Amino acid sequence: PAPPPLLSPPFVGPGTVLPMPRVVLALLAFAAALERPLGVDGVVPARGYVARRPALPAWQLQRRRGSSSPLLCAAGPAAQSKTSAARRPRLLLGALVLIYVSNQWCRALPASLVRFGSGGSAHEFMNVALELDEVQYGLLSSYAFTALYSVASLAAGAACDIFARAPVLVAASALWSGAAALQGCASSYPQLLASRAVLGVSQAFCSPAAYPLIGEAFSKDSRGRANAVYSSGLYIGYALASLSALANRRIGWGGVRAPP
Repeated sequence: PAPPPLLSPPFVGPGTVLPMPRVVLALLAFAAALERPLGVDGVVPARGYVARRPALPAWQLQRRRGSSSPLLCAAGPAAQSKTSAARRPRLLLGALVLIYVSNQWCRALPASLVRFGSGGSAHEFMNVALELDEVQYGLLSSYAFTALYSVASLAAGAACDIFARAPVLVAASALWSGAAALQGCASSYPQLLASRAVLGVSQAFCSPAAYPLIGEAFSKDSRGRANAVYSSGLYIGYALASLSALANRRIGWGGVRAPP
């Protein structure tokens, strides 16, 4: 048979196998063997080469260009989806814990911002600044918050059964954050009472939305631990409320009254 030509004939079309010199074929086979573990090329025929390379999957293209997680790309799309699915519940739980910490932080702050008797300054304590007595403070912390919170919890549970829980939780978080900021700006007892009432109603939607989200994201084998981690936000929030009293002297009760 006649020796193979030194140069390949012109390109014919997609998938066309072209004759080539044996040395070039050997080099192509060697290059394909080096590239195949990285998923760059397809199967190279023993004689000839594929004129047009098939399109690569997106995860292989990401690996060729350089990925922040080489092991994830080397494992392929199945491992990539598994890893992202494993991270999603943890990220959700972390966000819910932070929201619950903010919830309890705003709820417990008034107890750390009052001092009845002598020795309190208007800059540090809100009862001195707004001239509150024990009866007014009791109304602020009981009926203005606890009673409304209890009644609103029933409506919150029904709302979380009807509407999507994540948007409900986001809206409630924005509402109680605004109410906490208004409490810090209050210049009279009625303003403080109204903002405290809004705080109690909006915070009632937190746990009815959070617990179903945890139940949907975690399996029955890990759901108990996830609920325990979420519940720890209550004590972290109360601890931060107590520590916030240390900042009274520097920024005043109005600045402490609106935590992040």
